[in-house]
Amino acid sequence: MIREGSGSDPAPSRFGPLFSAEGWVPLLASVLSRLYLGVLLSLALIAALPAVLGWHGTVVQSGSMEPHISAGDVVLAVTPNPGAPVPVGGVVEYTSPASAQPSGVEKTMLHRVVAENTDGTYVTAGDANTDVDSTPLTPEQITGQARLLVPMIGLPGLWLGTGNLPMLAWWSTLTLTAVIIAFFGNRPTKRTPDAPDEPDTPGDGDGHVEAENHGDRGTRRVNEYSTLDVLNGVRAQAQADATRPGRITAPITPQTDLQIDTPVSRPIITSRYLRIGAALGLLAALAGLVIATATAFSAAAFTASTANTANTFGAAPDWTPPSVTMTSPGPSVQATTSVTAEASDAESSIRSVTIEYRPDGGTTWTAICTTVTAPYTCAWNTQAVPDGPYALRATTTNTIGLSATSAEVGTTVANTFTVALTDPGEIQRGVVNLTTTLTGTGTRAYTVRVEYALAGTDRWSALCTNASAPYTCSWNTTTFANDYYDLRAVAVSGSSVTYSETISDVLVDNQAPSVTMNDPGTPLTGTRIFTATATDAHSGVVQTQIQYARAGSTTWTVLCNAETAPYSCKFDTLTLPNGSYNFRAIATDAAGISSISAVISNRLVDNTIASVSVDDPGPYLTGSTRLTASANAPTGIRQVRIQTAPSGSTTWTTRCTLLASPFICDWDTRTSPDGLYDLRAILTDTTGRETISALITQRRVDNSPLRGLDVQTTNRTGTPGTVGSGDSVIFTYSQQINPGTMTSGWNGAALPVTVRLRDGNLLGIGGTQDTIDVQRSGATVNLGTLNTRQSYIRNRKTATFNATMTATTTTTNGVSQTTVTVTLGTTISGAGNLRTTSTPAAMIWTPSTIVTNTTGTRSSSTPAIETGTLDRDF
Repeated sequence: MIREGSGSDPAPSRFGPLFSAEGWVPLLASVLSRLYLGVLLSLALIAALPAVLGWHGTVVQSGSMEPHISAGDVVLAVTPNPGAPVPVGGVVEYTSPASAQPSGVEKTMLHRVVAENTDGTYVTAGDANTDVDSTPLTPEQITGQARLLVPMIGLPGLWLGTGNLPMLAWWSTLTLTAVIIAFFGNRPTKRTPDAPDEPDTPGDGDGHVEAENHGDRGTRRVNEYSTLDVLNGVRAQAQADATRPGRITAPITPQTDLQIDTPVSRPIITSRYLRIGAALGLLAALAGLVIATATAFSAAAFTASTANTANTFGAAPDWTPPSVTMTSPGPSVQATTSVTAEASDAESSIRSVTIEYRPDGGTTWTAICTTVTAPYTCAWNTQAVPDGPYALRATTTNTIGLSATSAEVGTTVANTFTVALTDPGEIQRGVVNLTTTLTGTGTRAYTVRVEYALAGTDRWSALCTNASAPYTCSWNTTTFANDYYDLRAVAVSGSSVTYSETISDVLVDNQAPSVTMNDPGTPLTGTRIFTATATDAHSGVVQTQIQYARAGSTTWTVLCNAETAPYSCKFDTLTLPNGSYNFRAIATDAAGISSISAVISNRLVDNTIASVSVDDPGPYLTGSTRLTASANAPTGIRQVRIQTAPSGSTTWTTRCTLLASPFICDWDTRTSPDGLYDLRAILTDTTGRETISALITQRRVDNSPLRGLDVQTTNRTGTPGTVGSGDSVIFTYSQQINPGTMTSGWNGAALPVTVRLRDGNLLGIGGTQDTIDVQRSGATVNLGTLNTRQSYIRNRKTATFNATMTATTTTTNGVSQTTVTVTLGTTISGAGNLRTTSTPAAMIWTPSTIVTNTTGTRSSSTPAIETGTLDRDF
């Protein structure tokens, strides 16, 4: 500004220094304006930049989410992935249909998820609302999950969108004032009072004006900002530049001269333009933010209860369900028993607790009682329900209406006195712990003893006696002969004697299996077959392992595992370094006892000489059969020929000549007569020398038109993996059969038969080779035998079932085929010997050759292997 000089200076005001250009008031106003604009711009950037991440924002319109989210806050949300779960307790943005709005207009809502319903919908509510939203929220309605809250930045847009013009005008005036102060209210630079004058200085570069007063006190310089304001400063300065190209001294009054130093350089004008442009740009950006937020509302529907005419609202901030725990009443209960639950809620009160029960395996819960005061205890009259295992649970509801259900606890209702001996398992060795449980004892005291008898003899002897619980007994089976035993428990109280159910046919097996490693020969070259022989007199062999070690070493390596007889495997000796090796076999029986064979020592692996072998294609050859050979020659291989000949003859026929590995070809057995054949391979090396493999002998070619195609089972009822009533076995032939050749007089209609299930050890083929055959009136039905390849019955046991057999004919690819279905009914005998298997296997059906087709051609005995995905049968 320009000051006028006079002969004498006026007396300064005491407030002058505060409000002068160099005072504290302009400084404080400038700082506060810039701080306000900085916070405003920072919040705006925070609200806008997440859009780069694909987030979107909305302005909260009402206060139902207070105190956490207020009207005018901007909530940034991310679009949820389809199918992703929505966390309970999170804030979501969703579309509320017109049908759920009192106005009948669809709205975007912002509420918190407080619970998840069993049908996949959600319960929502505002944090300040006393009630949850009346309409459940579907996942498809959710348009965003809240990620970031920017407070108050949307207030101007909310005022504009809702027509609150006074508040908008107040904020606009405040913001405009802050912009003017921040951009055009610069604090001047101070000059040192005693600094020397600098005549003829065009200016200080900050738009200052210098004035000289030639009064009685000499020359005095004053530094001040130009008085040019925002609106006319540029124009006035341009006019001054046109009339005063340099320093201009003008008389102000008759007594004074005022000398004005006006900077006229171009940077001064450019700086002013930049400030004006920046101010206008900021105002435009803020105006754009207000307009944008005025159209991006999300309602937070506010429901509350009015306490008086002053509209005092009651908030309900508790959206955390209560906690509840069901206390176990013990392993068994009887008569009238107290059952108790514990419930609590950190923010609200417990309204009620309901205790329920259901039978084990059931689906229906029955309430025992509902209690509203702690301790939450009910009297359960267990005599009103059948004895057996039950599950208990508790459900609690707080005063807000939120519910929670406890984890289940189990107990057994035992109002009838029972004695139960725990089944130790079908095969036992060493020391076995036996446990007896008494239920429904009441106040009577019992003595318990455990007894045994040779299976089926009913001659009982005591193993041990206990006068008080726990009723446990150690059975040292090593002092017993390896055999089958029956077990039972006896409870005695005075003259009252109660027996447990008898556990039948527990096999004691403390004898190890016998095993022999067969000599593989020497030298060993190429691919060889390694075999072992293993037997077990009682529980049966379940696995035989063949191992090898370098001669002189005690480190044994598994060569292969075989689970069924014959215990053999193919092994490529090319994977071993040449040298001397030892071989042995380890057999393990079903009782878990293992034995080791004698060692076959110093067998030379030497692959420096030519070797050749042919793989076993299997005992039955039908249609196109894959033939495979392995060969090795240090000098190189010229060719490998695979040949066949009728068993015992020397009439060899070359089936293929192969020049390079892999040595594989297909033999169409339909071009050869049915019968037994031998196979061999001949290696010719690059020197012309031939090496002949060992023979694979007596492999049957069988291309009979009638054969077994497939076998399958179904589980209609009961436990999967257990043979039982309602299960069926389906046998499919390649052609239509004559039913009368399967059993006399049968025409395929439903026929009562008997199904027999036998443990594989009874037949000497192993414990996991249980077999099924069908009988009629004690005679065998010519269906053949079915090897289940699993263990469905206890060791060396048999079970029989009533069954129905039917035959149907279908046409496949123009060929009539017969399907025989055997459906099991009730168990005749051996129900207690059945086992459940969880291991998948492929069954093998070996048809009877007595069955013929409609033209009299007999069926092939070639086994049919179960097709399809490996699964658990029955």
